[in-house]
Amino acid sequence: MTRKNTHYPRRSSAVERYWQLLGLALCVALSLNSHAGELRVNAPVVNVEAISGPEQLVEVCPEKPDTGLTDTLRWDLGISCSTRRVASEQISGYRVFYRWDNRIYSQVMDRDPGETIALSVSLD
Repeated sequence: MTRKNTHYPRRSSAVERYWQLLGLALCVALSLNSHAGELRVNAPVVNVEAISGPEQLVEVCPEKPDTGLTDTLRWDLGISCSTRRVASEQISGYRVFYRWDNRIYSQVMDRDPGETIALSVSLD
C-alpha cells in the first residue's frame, strides 16, 4: 500500500494563538508610545520633595492704641507697621529624584508620580 504524502497545515493551539496575539499587541503598543530610536522605560523614584508656593509679603500692624494722640496718629499713618515675608502653605509642585543608569536625576513635576517615573530614553 502506497501512502500519499499529503501536507496538511499544522493547526496552532489556543495557547500559541494567545502568545501570537499578545506579541502583536505588544509591538503595536511599543510603536504607538515611542518614536524611532527611542525607548519608553520606568525609572524608580528615590525621593519626592513638595515645593511650596511663593512667599508672600504681609503687612503686620499693632492693634489701634487706646491712649495718646501721637500713638493713634502713628497707627493711623501706618508708621508702626512692618512688612514680613510669609511662606505659602500651598503646594505648587514636586521635585522628584529618580535613578537611571546608576545616576540620580531630578525633575520638577506638577504631581507626585508615585514609585516610578516614565522616561523616554534615546537610543542614539
